[in-house]
Amino acid sequence: MSVFGPKQVEELIVGNAVAAETTIATFLASASDQEIKVLSADGTAPALGDDFKVLQKTASGYEFSDVVKADKVKKVILKEYAAETQKSVVLTVGSAVANTTYVVEVRLYNDGGTLSPENFAVISGYWKTGATPGSVTDIADGLVASINANLSLRGGKELTVSNVAGVITITGQYQNVVPGKIIGKQIEFDAVGKSFDETAVVLQNGGLITTTSTTAAYPGAGTGKYAVNLEWFTKGYKYEVYRQTGYPADFPYTQYTNEASNYNAIHIKYFDDRDDPSVEKQDKVLTILVVRTDLASNANTNAVLADLRTVLGSGAVPGDLDIV
Repeated sequence: MSVFGPKQVEELIVGNAVAAETTIATFLASASDQEIKVLSADGTAPALGDDFKVLQKTASGYEFSDVVKADKVKKVILKEYAAETQKSVVLTVGSAVANTTYVVEVRLYNDGGTLSPENFAVISGYWKTGATPGSVTDIADGLVASINANLSLRGGKELTVSNVAGVITITGQYQNVVPGKIIGKQIEFDAVGKSFDETAVVLQNGGLITTTSTTAAYPGAGTGKYAVNLEWFTKGYKYEVYRQTGYPADFPYTQYTNEASNYNAIHIKYFDDRDDPSVEKQDKVLTILVVRTDLASNANTNAVLADLRTVLGSGAVPGDLDIV
């Protein structure tokens, strides 16, 4: 079931440009595929204080939002696209010492798709030097080959491990999304290096591998992955919450988002009174995703913001995005 809860409801409109038409009738007749428009709920051109809806033209027809009452809009939030980045840990082999076992140890969280940090797997790489230790590059090469061999047994789609002159970099791999099945959650992990003198009476970490830097993962904003996941859930609200439970007799939905695309997001937070007998205030969100191909394409997002200012007033809507 694609439902988060019985109270909060979110709708999604997706487009790559703003239509020039100023009434619902002309929009339906003349707008181009993937164009969107903010229009008064009564079908006329928008004016300050009007109740409104947002329409999206499609190849086979159109999509439309619920009516948003201007005096019940709580907040308009703008989020510009930002790329997803993966976590990265850099380890440095400090020196090459004879008769020493070098270890790189990765703790991979949420192993097997669980959503708990208490479920983890430890993946290690080893290299043992002899009487002639070789160079730090030799040791790092051996560690990388060892840990990559272990990662390949897990499918080789979780981490990328490489070495340059004794500096080992471990980076999470991008995870694809499958609507309704795989959310593409980023790889979460920690990594440490250890070394053990095989001639010592008591084995303890000699500290010959140190962590040089750690770059935290960032999920991004308005990514194609976010858009695909959001569309899956919002279409569950609007059309068919039990999708795929009756396969093959399902009710499919048209997907307008694309994992390969980037989007600016506009969230309109508003409410209605007593949509449900047990709820005094029905909180809702209308999200508008505008395709962002480059900085100049922010102009399309700014055009949506301008339409919203016409209805809600300039003080209620964030400022424009940069376009140069």
